[in-house]
Amino acid sequence: LFGRAEELRWLDELWESGKARIATLVAWGGVGKSTLVNKWLERMERDGFRGARKVFGWTFFRQGTGERVASADFFISEALRFWGDPEPDSGSPWSKGERLADLVNREKSLLVLDGLEPLQSPVHGGRVEDLGLAALLTCLAQSDGDPGLCVITTRTPVTNLDEFPGTAVSRDLEQISPEAGRALLRVR
Repeated sequence: LFGRAEELRWLDELWESGKARIATLVAWGGVGKSTLVNKWLERMERDGFRGARKVFGWTFFRQGTGERVASADFFISEALRFWGDPEPDSGSPWSKGERLADLVNREKSLLVLDGLEPLQSPVHGGRVEDLGLAALLTCLAQSDGDPGLCVITTRTPVTNLDEFPGTAVSRDLEQISPEAGRALLRVR
């Protein structure tokens, strides 16, 4: 990972402070959002996940395959199973999202949602319109439960979170500096 020390520090500070519940990394494809998060997760793992009781990651977009998801239903069901929900397939999408947020908030958890853009509306400025996922994000942003963190990577800001500036923070990633680019090329 080259040229992302500041962003790694930002994620570390968010995790340690517990003030933000959602951190969104926004950038065009190929800038390194997923690589940055994976490197941060590697560091977290080396440190025993720094107090996280549960860690769950999911990708909504498979780079290079063209495969995109149309809903978050499968993710919500799998995450509910992971957090021990006895009936992960029951209820409306909104109620399942609320239940998942409640389970995530019961203990310090790390939830990573990579490549969220297939579930964001280009017509409505990046709004997540999937009801289950929208409920999950809204409830996490409103939460005062056990401080954990949901890290999102996307190409478009998640406008559902605009009304929660204290608990849902966002960072636009720029291209790496020319110096970091040269270092990367030397290694390659």
